[in-house]
Amino acid sequence: MAIPPDDLAHLLRRTEFVARPDRIAALSSLGLAAVVEDILAVDTTAATPASLTNYSANGWQQYVDASDWWINQMVTRPKPFLEKMVLFWHGHFVSAWWDVEHGSHLMRQLQTYRTNALGNMVTLTQAMAIEPAMLVYLSNAENVKAAPNENFAREMMELFLLGANNGYTQDDVRAVARAWTGYNAPWNANPLLSREFVFKSNKHDYNVQSLFGLPLRALGLGWTGPEVINEILTGSLKLLSAKYITTRLWTFLAHPTPPAGVIDAVVAASGFADNRDIKNLLRVILNRAEFYLPAAKQGLVRSPIEYFAALCYHCRPMTADDLGLAWQAETTGQQMFNPPNVSGWRPNGYWLHTSGMSGRANIAQYATWWLTRTGRPFDDDTVISSKTTAAAVDYAANFFGLSLSTVTRDAIIAAHQADRNSHSYWSWYTVGNLLMMVIMSPEMHMA
Repeated sequence: MAIPPDDLAHLLRRTEFVARPDRIAALSSLGLAAVVEDILAVDTTAATPASLTNYSANGWQQYVDASDWWINQMVTRPKPFLEKMVLFWHGHFVSAWWDVEHGSHLMRQLQTYRTNALGNMVTLTQAMAIEPAMLVYLSNAENVKAAPNENFAREMMELFLLGANNGYTQDDVRAVARAWTGYNAPWNANPLLSREFVFKSNKHDYNVQSLFGLPLRALGLGWTGPEVINEILTGSLKLLSAKYITTRLWTFLAHPTPPAGVIDAVVAASGFADNRDIKNLLRVILNRAEFYLPAAKQGLVRSPIEYFAALCYHCRPMTADDLGLAWQAETTGQQMFNPPNVSGWRPNGYWLHTSGMSGRANIAQYATWWLTRTGRPFDDDTVISSKTTAAAVDYAANFFGLSLSTVTRDAIIAAHQADRNSHSYWSWYTVGNLLMMVIMSPEMHMA
C-alpha cells in the first residue's frame, strides 16, 4: 500500500528539510518501508572542498564560504538526509568554529561526520574523539598524565554517550580523564597549517585500574581512551548508551517527548545496543507508527538552519550568500558552525523567542527583496494582482510549499485584502508584504 501523502510530506520535511515535488513524485507510489529505504540510501563519499578543510589566512572569508557551501549542500543534494544527519552529529558531538583555532579543523570534523553519519556508532565515536577540532575544543589536546584535564571525559559521558549521571560517577570522570591522557593534538612544524592528532605514550597514564565498577586491571595495563569508548558502547553500559542516543535521535527527528515505551521498543527492534548500526536505528525510527502521529507531525519547530535551507530551496537560485547568512544567522540564535556551548543547540520551543523570530524576519525581508527584483519570480506585480485575494495567498503559500491552516490563511487573506484596499497601485510593497506574511507564517517555521 502506498504511503499516505500527508505521511510522505511529513517524512520528507523531517529528513530532507523540505518535501520537494520531485521527491514526492518519485516516492508517492511506494509503501512506507520502501520510502524509508530510499531516503536512507545516501552517498556518503562526497567530500568537503579542500579550500574549506585546509588552512586559510583569511579566516572570515573561509567561514563565509563554509556557511554558503553547507546550506547549498542541504538545498541541492538529490537526497539531503546525509546533511540533516551531519547537522545532528554537529549538534551532538559539539565543537565550535571560533574555538578550534582554525576553522578548517571544524570542517574536517564535519567531513568525518559526513563519512560516518549513517555508519557504525563505535567507528564514528572513535573518529570523533581524535579529531583535532574535538581535542582542542574540549581541552584534550594538552591532556597529560602530570595534569589530567576532565573536560572531554565529562562531556563524553554526560552529553555525548550516556546522559547526566547515568551509569558513571565522579570517580569515573577522573579515571576516564586519566585514560585519555596523551591523546593530544600539537601544532605541526608550521603552526599556521594545523594541529594533528598524536598519541604521546610518555604523556599517557597507564595505571587507570578502576572504571565503572569493573574488576581492577593490573598496573601498567590500565584503561586507554579508545577502550573507554568501547566499554560504553559495546560493554557494560551499552544498553544505557543505546537508549540515550536513540532518545536524542527521536528528539531531533520526531519530537522531544517520545511516547511511553517507544525508546525501549526502538532499541530492541533495531538491536542498536549490540550492532551499533546507526542506519538501522534510523530505519526503525522512521518506520514507527508513532513517528506519524499528530504529536509528531505538529511537534517540532524548524531550527534556524533548517529554516535557511527551506527558504533557499523555495527561492532558488537565491543562495545563503544572497541572504548574508554567515553574519545574519547569529540574530536568529543559531550561528552557523557555532553551537552556544558543549551541550549544543536546544530543540523545538527553544527557538520561539522574540529576538530569534525577529532575526528570522530580517532574513525573510532579504528574501522578499530578492524575489521581487528584476528577472525573479515576483518581479512582475501582475503575478499577484491578476489573482483574487484568496488565490494570491494560495499562490504565495504554494510557492513556499506550505499548506496553511484555516486560521493562518484567513488572517493573511484579510491582511492582504487590506493592502489592496489601501493602495491604488501595485508595488514591491504590496507583493513583498504578502510574501513576508507567508514566509513568517507558523507553517513555515514547522519542521
